Amino acid sequence: MAASLLQSSSLSLLLVVLVAAASTARAQLQYGFYNTTCPGVEDLVRTELLAKFAADVTLPAGLLRLHFHDCFGAGCDATLLLKSHNGTAQRDADPNSTVRGYEAIEAVKATVEAACPLVVSCADIMAMAARDAVNFTQGPAYQVETGRRDGNVSRKEDALRFLPPADGNVTVLTHYFAVQNLTMKDMVVLSAAHTLGVAHCPSFSARLYNYTGAGDQDPSLDADYAKNLTAVCGGPSNVASVQPLDAVSPTTFDLGYYQSVATHRALLGSDAALLNDSLTAAYVQFMTNASSVDTFFADFAVSMINMGRIGVRTGTDGEIRATCQVYVD
Repeated sequence: MAASLLQSSSLSLLLVVLVAAASTARAQLQYGFYNTTCPGVEDLVRTELLAKFAADVTLPAGLLRLHFHDCFGAGCDATLLLKSHNGTAQRDADPNSTVRGYEAIEAVKATVEAACPLVVSCADIMAMAARDAVNFTQGPAYQVETGRRDGNVSRKEDALRFLPPADGNVTVLTHYFAVQNLTMKDMVVLSAAHTLGVAHCPSFSARLYNYTGAGDQDPSLDADYAKNLTAVCGGPSNVASVQPLDAVSPTTFDLGYYQSVATHRALLGSDAALLNDSLTAAYVQFMTNASSVDTFFADFAVSMINMGRIGVRTGTDGEIRATCQVYVD
């Protein structure tokens, strides 16, 4: 009994320490962190990005995904941007093979460096870029907390271990989000980032050609939609062809994602799975109503802020890199 009480006491103390550490990290993030040290930096980032978005309408989806993959990989510390010379960095992991937007972040960082050398982190620029990508595509305008610092260790294993799988069910997805202190609601809300962008055929080909391992097709797919996907891919190994993640409005940040899921035209297995759980299915159905858009926008802003707190480095932890792809020795 004494040993049991001791273990319980030790566990409680550990939890208190962990919660306190997490609270401290969040407390060190703040709105307007650079108001004194680099005034106007958020406007500078936005202006740079607006020009890039106008030239490439696919970039907003790329930058939103870039921020997500960085935060889930090893915390929101820009280690996804680090290059390796031997294939060991996060960006070299298979789940990151189609991630894009690195050059855009690097270009914005160069502009920021010219104005405020070694002040603004790459991690904060990524958070700002994701926010601006959402707003540019007619999504909500929300504030982001800043004050992150950059990490200098990038491991392929982190991406392989922590990024949610494209074919995960709700139980699996909820676990991956819980590991990052995110809720089931955060999961079903942030999944709607798939209202933008595309996926390569191998990401969903099993649903078309080998759903249960017997050369069959996912019966939950809308028949016409499945026929179109099969025509686009032409086979399970076609890595060149892509399909919009949102079958309704793939370049606009809106409720089209939920409408796609609700009508069995979700591209990825992880998106289709939201209908198989009563709680997530209820949220999906609620968001198919056009009048729910304001609620969705508010929910998305909250969940993005929550995600932006994952594993942050603040204070004296980490560094401020001059270039995002190379850490300071």
